Amino acid sequence: MINMRIVVDAMGGDINIPDINIEGSLLAIKEYQDLKIILVGPEKEIKKYIDKKKRRYSLKEVEKIEIINTEEFITMEEQPSKVLKTKKNSSVAIGIKILKENKADAFVSAGNSGAVVAFSLVHIGTVKNVDRPAIATVLPTIKSPCLLLDVGANVDCKPKQLIDFAYMGKIYSEYVLNKKNPTVALLSIGSEESKGNNQILETYQILKQYRGLNFIGNIEGKDIPFGVADVVVTDGFVGNIILKFGEGVAEMLLSLIKQSLKRHPFAWFSLPFVWNAIRDLRKKVDFTEYGGAPLLGLEKVCIISHGRSNAKAIKNAIKVAKQMVEKNVNSIISNSMEGIFYEEKS
Repeated sequence: MINMRIVVDAMGGDINIPDINIEGSLLAIKEYQDLKIILVGPEKEIKKYIDKKKRRYSLKEVEKIEIINTEEFITMEEQPSKVLKTKKNSSVAIGIKILKENKADAFVSAGNSGAVVAFSLVHIGTVKNVDRPAIATVLPTIKSPCLLLDVGANVDCKPKQLIDFAYMGKIYSEYVLNKKNPTVALLSIGSEESKGNNQILETYQILKQYRGLNFIGNIEGKDIPFGVADVVVTDGFVGNIILKFGEGVAEMLLSLIKQSLKRHPFAWFSLPFVWNAIRDLRKKVDFTEYGGAPLLGLEKVCIISHGRSNAKAIKNAIKVAKQMVEKNVNSIISNSMEGIFYEEKS
């Protein structure tokens, strides 16, 4: 029995498209029996790939793939403001339209994140009392994963928007990451209340007065990997830099381990004894394990995946979308923000 329909942008991503998105969709269907995937992209290419995989997947599983044909897609380099007018038949535009018309429960794309945000805002819109949506991504820490938002949807933010992000991050952390009363922090240049630019200083003073939020004040960038806070709030400019820097550090550490092993031949003899530890480390810093980043604050569920996503990452992005739909996260955000709004007015 199919209980959920998720649209996947078959042409989203930097590598090996549309194959990666098709394979990720098939993996999701294999794992979740109640799922139907609507792939938006070139029908001939999608069918050709599925035909090659029929031995691996059952007919019942393959039949849960629906194809919406389009040859048009948005590259990573294109400007969001331009594609809104010129790419109305793109895989992103059609996918968002399907979601808007309630023909699907969620949308997943590893494509141009700016374009996904732009089409989502124009055709779906935000929940009541949320000015702008935020891209929220899960980061590994020494403790449990933390949620960082925004990581790219909004370059400049007003204090009110950062407050929205704090509450939306709290809700996502509770309902999807299963954290009870998650701690929330502002990212700044020092932990003291007096540190930060005007945006941070003003936001701090407002947040510390709100009830229902486990606000612990400011933290610095170095605190994130140590799991000092469950939810870290910043604007999209800083958040995106933090995200990309973290990815680079993770890849550098793994490369350094490999280089060290090559320089010390006898170290290879110890590899069987430390392999499990290395494998655990790789898994912890691997972005594909965390799937996609939800665009929090929209009326509908929209997930943005990494441009370098492989099939496993796409499958896990679909998993994130499924969890958000099942736990009704968008409605909870909407109701919570309305309560905050009235609290602020009173």
